[in-house]
Amino acid sequence: YSFCTLLAKGVLGGTTLQMHAVRALLVALLFPLHAWAATITLRVTTGSDWLAGSSYTFTPTVHSSSASCTATSISNPSASDVNNVTASCSFAAADISQVRIPNMGTDAWQVVKMELQINGAWMLLWAVNLSPPAFETWIDDDGGSPEHATGIWEMLPLRMHFTTQSITNAESVSTFTPSFISTSSATCAGTSIAAPAQGASYWSVAGCWALSTLARVEITAPSSDSWEVQKASIDRGGGTLEQWVATNQAPPSLTPIIDDDDLTEYKKAVLQAPNIKVRIVTAAAPSSASSVYTYAPKFISKTSVVCDGSGVVAPGLGSSILSLGVCSFPPEDLERVEISQQGNDGWDISELYVEVASVEQQWWAINESPPARSTVVDGDGATRYLKAIFASLITPAPATPAPATPSPATPAPSTPAPATP
Repeated sequence: YSFCTLLAKGVLGGTTLQMHAVRALLVALLFPLHAWAATITLRVTTGSDWLAGSSYTFTPTVHSSSASCTATSISNPSASDVNNVTASCSFAAADISQVRIPNMGTDAWQVVKMELQINGAWMLLWAVNLSPPAFETWIDDDGGSPEHATGIWEMLPLRMHFTTQSITNAESVSTFTPSFISTSSATCAGTSIAAPAQGASYWSVAGCWALSTLARVEITAPSSDSWEVQKASIDRGGGTLEQWVATNQAPPSLTPIIDDDDLTEYKKAVLQAPNIKVRIVTAAAPSSASSVYTYAPKFISKTSVVCDGSGVVAPGLGSSILSLGVCSFPPEDLERVEISQQGNDGWDISELYVEVASVEQQWWAINESPPARSTVVDGDGATRYLKAIFASLITPAPATPAPATPSPATPAPSTPAPATP
């Protein structure tokens, strides 16, 4: 690059703008794109049964929307094997559209997991040669079953991860199929979750449209059977999972329930992305830091719009608890957080934080005088704070007035010269 700079400036001369143009041309001519080829790494995991191994050599190919490259081969893969393969490509890992592995003979090979490394993190790919897509597929060309002559993997744009509760009604005998719904109300079925077990994790994925146009995810109870989800998170990419809120429950909940048995009766879970994120820290002692009640924080904007945060269920001692809201105003417009007392029960809050622009700000309890970091929500006649009110005490700096510009002087009216006699 320095050589091209000197050549463009010293030999060819010209203006600075011309020098930049000539330098760019020289760089492109002398150092073509393959000099900056990206190394793409894949991790291929085989199954543990007889279909997992093979006596053949398999060579993955990596594809972008406009180019392709060949990865290092996997020879004679065995059961429960993990193979790292690399490819030198003219595009970055984030630009991959597909990974393909064709069958190399009449021999079946089971792949249970295909992962792509992006910025040091491993991202799962889905086998789209199956319908619906799945983690696990076969590469098989022997005329029998299953018959997938080529394994094809993609990083589908819509990916939601579910973790079930560790309680009895978290599991189910039914099959649940999430629906991904766009901002224009188009619906796309995600991969189904069959008979979820308690304390387990599941993915539902779809490849219909970009994540940026996803408005909500809905899951309808398929029968008189309940399924309780501890956490539902959308995959934002780069290893980031963002927890979503079930807005069909009152108050909104971080633990969706899908139920049609006339008991809890949430026939449909409606999951949406939160835009208001509040973290509440309870005191480690005394016992008044915990409660058996559910508290639903209210998020109130500067224009007095009230939005319900997700309920804080029976807060324990020394806990860090999220309350999330799907509100009509951005976090910058949040003026205060109010938590009203529920029953004859005290709840001790030691700290409260509001996330603004991905940064947590500590807010202050203004129901205390003077304002304090900690307060209680209590109605038993002792402390008696029926409502905790938190606000930001960060006052923006006043705008610096612009220097006054003097007005131009008004010229004096001209006096006509006396007439010459």
